[in-house]
Amino acid sequence: MTVLRQIALVAAAVAISGLGVAAFAADSAPSSPAAKPAAPAAGAPVYREFIQGNPKAKVTVIEYASLTCGHCKAFQDTTYVELKKNYIDTGKIRFVYRDYPLDGLAAGGALLARCAPGDKGKIMIDLMFKNQTDWVRSPNPLEPLRGYAQLAGMSAADVDACLKNESIMNKIREVQEVASNQYKVQSTPTFFVNEEKLEGVQPYEAMAKVIDEAIADAK
Repeated sequence: MTVLRQIALVAAAVAISGLGVAAFAADSAPSSPAAKPAAPAAGAPVYREFIQGNPKAKVTVIEYASLTCGHCKAFQDTTYVELKKNYIDTGKIRFVYRDYPLDGLAAGGALLARCAPGDKGKIMIDLMFKNQTDWVRSPNPLEPLRGYAQLAGMSAADVDACLKNESIMNKIREVQEVASNQYKVQSTPTFFVNEEKLEGVQPYEAMAKVIDEAIADAK
């Protein structure tokens, strides 16, 4: 499916024009193989993992989340703050954030964050979670999303180009399909602490216990 076709589908579903997002709203856990991403234009942003902490840590924590998911915001506002302070910033773990958009709005936000320059992508994710109610309930969610993108250093032209970036959108779809089909992710948030799967909002104490056990096992 081309990005232009994706735009038309999501515009009809959520009344936003110009938002180049895949048809996640119709199926939050697609089962068909992902389309082969088109080669990005020279100088265009490319898909990158959002990785925090120690890249060589023996324990990796992966989060699959949707930007419009209230439970994901709850994790971000509570448990994540403590994890960042005690495990990510101290280099005890490698933390990977991956998109699992449950609807068109989440897919659009994910796309813009993946286009952000430098290390601003995860910062933009944090900003969208912090202000989730404002932009999700906006009569025109594209406008606050554009504002967040500009705060991350993107120009209006950068945003317009990003919303047509088929390569990154196809990669977001591919990551979601692998999560669904290979790792059996069915809801957000879902976490993996090395091989252990945790579903739903995790209290800090419960998640810290699993992480500590993984660190001990890795020694």
